[in-house]
Amino acid sequence: MGWRVDDELQQMLRDSARHYLGDNGGPAHFRKVRASASGFDAAAWRQMGELGWTGVLLPEAAGGSDLGLGAALTLAEELGRTISPEPYVAAAVIAATVLAASEAEAAAALSGDLASGARSVTLAWQEQRGTVGVPQFATRVSGGRLNGIKRHVPAWHPETGLLVAAVEGAETIVAAVDPAAAGVTVHPARLTDGSLGAEIELADVALAEGAVILRGAAADAALELAVARGTVALGAQLEGLASALWQMTVDYMKQRSQFGSHLSEFQALRHRMIDLYAEIELAGASWRRAAAALADGQTFGVALHAAKARCSQVVQDVGRWSIQYHGAFGFTDEADVGLHVHAGLRWSTWLGNPVTHRREALACHRRERARNG
Repeated sequence: MGWRVDDELQQMLRDSARHYLGDNGGPAHFRKVRASASGFDAAAWRQMGELGWTGVLLPEAAGGSDLGLGAALTLAEELGRTISPEPYVAAAVIAATVLAASEAEAAAALSGDLASGARSVTLAWQEQRGTVGVPQFATRVSGGRLNGIKRHVPAWHPETGLLVAAVEGAETIVAAVDPAAAGVTVHPARLTDGSLGAEIELADVALAEGAVILRGAAADAALELAVARGTVALGAQLEGLASALWQMTVDYMKQRSQFGSHLSEFQALRHRMIDLYAEIELAGASWRRAAAALADGQTFGVALHAAKARCSQVVQDVGRWSIQYHGAFGFTDEADVGLHVHAGLRWSTWLGNPVTHRREALACHRRERARNG
């Protein structure tokens, strides 16, 4: 555990998160809000804003604290431990990174709402299934009107702020779009963790004056960084969930008896749990390495793809063995372990599943070898 060293700021945030989430998070909170219209608790989101969590990547001029990615990752890890349904990665990491890159009035307004927790903001950038990173956009703006289809839009609800990535002429743009505008058709879907995703059709949607908040190279760079940061933060969230699920399973093994002995006394089961613990430790190291690569100016490289693959895989592995050791009731909705497994399945496939990221990591490695001769 010695390598898991927080600086003073990170330790303060971790203590704050554990204190707040210990009283207000966990399975009870998850069950309470998963069937709500938004899939999360607006009051809890406002409280996170008051604690400063939703604005850690936003500039002070917009009401944020600009504490940097390390602070955001610490919070993501703790939110993962408590399977928080609030859209931290989607809004406070991905969308916030895009907003922080813009000086437009529309961006400042959304940033203020996000930093205070008054509302969440989501970025619609994906258009095809089975891809990772930032794609070539088919969504286009022509004559001030937006046309296209956005898929897998995360953390959807009607009151969210909506950012849309598209192409105008030869340039990438990011625009703030009113979800209630004429021509916007939303097809929401309830996901396995209780959150809502959406497919959004944009048919001749008129962009308001000042709606474009980023354009050209600035838009490309902001989108690349936003999705890369979101991928690392999701890795931290996954590792937090895996750690909590592992501990729940260990605690249960200490109390469940089989053939006159507790499960924790069987050597084969103990070895399996040690193997899973080692996997979790490696996952924690992998996303920290990816965060260091981002700090050095890299985005989607071997470290990032490897981290998401490893963190996604460890949640699936721990989930499978947790169900095994809990027995059949681990599948039920009443069992807390089942809630963690369902959330883990959802998070582990968002932004690319383990197989996809392993493939991309290998491709990046081959390109780097070719460049280096």
